[in-house]
Amino acid sequence: MSRDQIDAVAKLKADHDRVEALFKELKEAGEEETRRLGVQVCNLVKIHMTLEEELFYPALRGKPEALEDKLDEGLIEHDAGKLIINDVLADPGQERLAPKLQVLGEQMVHHHEEEEEDGGVFDQAGKAGIDLVEMRRAMDRREAELRAELKTGDLPAAEMNFVDVEATPE
Repeated sequence: MSRDQIDAVAKLKADHDRVEALFKELKEAGEEETRRLGVQVCNLVKIHMTLEEELFYPALRGKPEALEDKLDEGLIEHDAGKLIINDVLADPGQERLAPKLQVLGEQMVHHHEEEEEDGGVFDQAGKAGIDLVEMRRAMDRREAELRAELKTGDLPAAEMNFVDVEATPE
């Protein structure tokens, strides 16, 4: 299959595989390698989440309505990951970095499995009448912008969808 025929779902699945491979490497990494790989995987996940939140999930809204709960659940799972990612990237030299990355990895694997399962958002995308090849092209363009931004500094802190991190219980 040529690059021009690869669709958004195949691209997102390939991202999942890359992220999960990095989390496996982290399990065997020493302290310095954990910091380096931790920053790398956090930025990769941020880029991936951005593509899903800006392009993929919005295209699936309302197609079919039963998918709405899965999309909301996916965004909440993104928020849970973003809390850890923002913490890790704020201080990659912190104590307990490895356990935080371990939890993030477990959350991401769970999230990926749900997206990829039969009836999941990836499966539904193939049935929704969306031009997934054109969406992949849009994802490639947006990813290039984000990677260019990353080269000039850090990406902004990941923004939450549903979690209000400023809220405190009364």
